[in-house]
Formats: sequence, structure tokens, C-alpha cells
Amino acid sequence: MKAILLIPAIIIALLAYSMEQGKTKQDSIIDTAMQVADTIGTRKTLNEIRFDGWERSEWLDNEYIRTLRKYLDNYNNGLVSNPALDPYKEQIKGQFVVYDINPYLLGGALIRITFLDMPDRVFSSWIYSNVDEKKEIVESYEFRSISIEEETTDMTKEDILQAIKEMEGLKLW
Repeated sequence: MKAILLIPAIIIALLAYSMEQGKTKQDSIIDTAMQVADTIGTRKTLNEIRFDGWERSEWLDNEYIRTLRKYLDNYNNGLVSNPALDPYKEQIKGQFVVYDINPYLLGGALIRITFLDMPDRVFSSWIYSNVDEKKEIVESYEFRSISIEEETTDMTKEDILQAIKEMEGLKLW
């Protein structure tokens, strides 16, 4: 009889022990999840690292634009090939002005430009940058793409030159 009572007592004790162990594991998992949740929203996104604190002057003069200029120079000098640009080769040999620049959803900057010798057309380009997340710095820049948009402008070469005179920081690249 004692053996019959002893077996259920052992089973109950084991179940209680395993439930307590499960609770400890569960508490540990919950603690870890809470720690992870605490870091969500406090860690900077890559674009926050790239553009945090930028003023108008940084948006109009930066390594993203310089990287685009270098790519276009390389294209015009025959060092890189881009069939999408070939129909406009003569018009894009000269300088351009930044029409618009913003952080790009896929990382880096989306730069919309118009060329002085082709002021009625807008080109979109994507310049990516590699970020060191620990140091929170941009390490390098990479040209990713450029294409002509369907959008046209009413701007003339003279309009662009006048805007450059009137708007601080706006310049030809």
C-alpha cells in the first residue's frame, strides 16, 4: 500500500519539479524577449546613421553626389558601360544640378538630377553606402543605378543658372 501511495507522490513531485523548471525557462525566455524589446526603437537604422543631423548644406554637397559625378565621368570617358545612358550620351557629358535628394528606402541616397545641357529631363540615381553599425559611420559609397524618368520639366538652361545664383548651396556638378 505504501508503494502505491509512494509512486503517485513521486510522480506529483516530478511534475511539480518539471513545471518549476519550465517556469524558470519561460521566465528566462521572457526576460530575454524583454531585453530585445527594449533595444527595438533605440538602435539607429542605417539611414539614420547615414543622414542623422544633416542640414541643407550636407544634402547639396556630399559623397553621394561626388560618387554619382565620378560614375558619370567614368561613363563619359568610356571606363564603364551603361546602355540605358547611351541615347543621351552627348547631352550628359556636361554638368548637372541636383533636382532632389533623399534617403533611399533600400539604403543610401536617391538623387534626382537634371543636366545643364538637357534641363527638361530628370534622371534618377541610387548611390548606396556601406555603414559600420558599431562605429556608426559610413565607410564607402557605391553607384547602383541611373535611369531617365518619364517626368519632364519646364526648366531651361537659363533657369538653372538663375536658380544657382539665387539659392545658397545649389551648384553645378
